[in-house]
Amino acid sequence: MSYSICQDKNILIRRNRLSRYLRLSINRKNQVVLSVPLFCSMARAQAFLTAHQDWIQKHLTVPLTFHNGDSVSVLGQSLTIRHTPTHRGGVCRSGDDLIVGGETAFLHRRITDYIKKETRQYIDTQARILAAKAGLSVHQIHLKDTVSRWGSCSAKGNLNFCWRLGLAPLFVLDYIIAHEVAHLQEMNHGPRFWRLVSQLTDRRADAEIWLRRNGCTLR
Repeated sequence: MSYSICQDKNILIRRNRLSRYLRLSINRKNQVVLSVPLFCSMARAQAFLTAHQDWIQKHLTVPLTFHNGDSVSVLGQSLTIRHTPTHRGGVCRSGDDLIVGGETAFLHRRITDYIKKETRQYIDTQARILAAKAGLSVHQIHLKDTVSRWGSCSAKGNLNFCWRLGLAPLFVLDYIIAHEVAHLQEMNHGPRFWRLVSQLTDRRADAEIWLRRNGCTLR
């Protein structure tokens, strides 16, 4: 596998001997990665990029930031950010408002920390419920900022999730949790794995469609 950089430094071309088709994706540095077969010509790769400029523009997004007055979805609930400098206690919900105290300079970080905390608690509870349902057990759960992977499962039974999933609809987060819990039993994507996923969630198709269409908005 090797990389080359286009004139546009936000686009990388990756030659992969296992690739059969040209495929676009976004990495954690917000760069477009074009995966091409080993013997694909640069002219064909460039033509593919030109033909998919709309896709590229749609998926190269501005980094996620939070501001006063913004609407933010936290675990499926739409909340309006209300910066109240005199508010004591950091961040809290009040109806459909998310009250954030302190200085403006710390607004984004405080909201991010709040979302991570809420998401961590939800995932911990839901993952252990699903694992028990399947006769499995979770060792540890970690939240990370892995925008190229929504979740992962280690051989030791540790589950890792991208904290940004807390901003997605709840059925999407539930699907990713079910997906990683299923890996506790099946460390592959074979038929038995997908059967177990289907036993743990009934909205797999909806969640996969949402992630394909909207996953870039969580970066």
